[in-house]
Amino acid sequence: MNPRHELTDLTICRAFFAAWVFAYHVDLYLNFSRVLGPVADLIRHGYLGVDGFFILSGLILARVHPEIGGEAQHNMAAHAPLRFQLPSAGVTCRFWGKRLARIYPVHLASIVVLACLIGGGLAVGWMPRDPSRFGLISLLQNLFLVQGWGGISQGAWNYPSWSVSTEWAGYLVFPIAWYLMAYSGEVVSLQILIAGFTVTGLVYFLNGQSLNLAFADGLYRFFPEFLVGIATTRIVHVVADVSAIRLASLAGGSFMALLGASLGFDLLAVVGIWLVLFAFLMQADAERPAILGCRLALTWLGRRSYSFYMTFAIAELLMSQYFRHHGWTPQSHGFIFGVGMLTITLGLALSFYTMVETPCRQLADRWLMVPAPVQT
Repeated sequence: MNPRHELTDLTICRAFFAAWVFAYHVDLYLNFSRVLGPVADLIRHGYLGVDGFFILSGLILARVHPEIGGEAQHNMAAHAPLRFQLPSAGVTCRFWGKRLARIYPVHLASIVVLACLIGGGLAVGWMPRDPSRFGLISLLQNLFLVQGWGGISQGAWNYPSWSVSTEWAGYLVFPIAWYLMAYSGEVVSLQILIAGFTVTGLVYFLNGQSLNLAFADGLYRFFPEFLVGIATTRIVHVVADVSAIRLASLAGGSFMALLGASLGFDLLAVVGIWLVLFAFLMQADAERPAILGCRLALTWLGRRSYSFYMTFAIAELLMSQYFRHHGWTPQSHGFIFGVGMLTITLGLALSFYTMVETPCRQLADRWLMVPAPVQT
């Protein structure tokens, strides 16, 4: 399997996760789930799309950065003595640089847009719904990407970015985690995977049987699922060629994810999401065609899912201020609110992806390119 090759199935999953989170937040205003009957909780638990992103993040990072785990496997092949040894500084710094270039430009752009909107609104006498969200201290925490590390108990500035902050914490420890898993072998990775789900279960029960932890508590939710994703990539090759396991994981995971979300059983839903992602990764590792096939529209949306996720709060601010100015409530004009949210979010996402995310990523790839070996 080519680790750099895009996995269409997982890209499409990103589109579904982002849409699920978006629908959940729109439902907080419109409560449209009340007319969906038995599947209402599927929308009301749309925050579980973030858990899908957390697992997917660890899984994808381990797949596309074999150079980090590869050092450990090289040491094992060379029969090096077992000792704690960090990946090389060059590999680690290039990894951190690429990941920061992946997430920070869009994050910063969203803060700049929000600052302009808030400043312009104050100039014409429009106050945001909750001015305390836009304080200086929370701004500094957002700029340093530490707002999800326990310092903020509410959504501040671009509030969905709390999860990006936790992802950044994961990126900082990823080189060590992936190196140690690669060095230790499949059995230890399997144990870490089981431990990750055990900790997630404890978090679920200690939080009143819910995984909807965010902001100051986000790390408790993130790290177990992130490590599950890394461990999954380490063990996938063991079972990838067994078609029965792939099919059982896909069918069983889809059923568990839908049932868990529909019943409000978050832990079951997350295990189901993991099984589906595991099935997709096994399919790719076995070098089989994508299970979901060629879905150009969904793949297109999946590639833009990060910008989409990072801009819906801006759309929410604009629509809320517009409705307050006209004396409307979202539920009284639900269609206008929903269409406005979707239109603005898509427009911003396309702009951010084209003018910020893509050029910054390409620039970082050029700057952080591995130097060609000097020929002698």
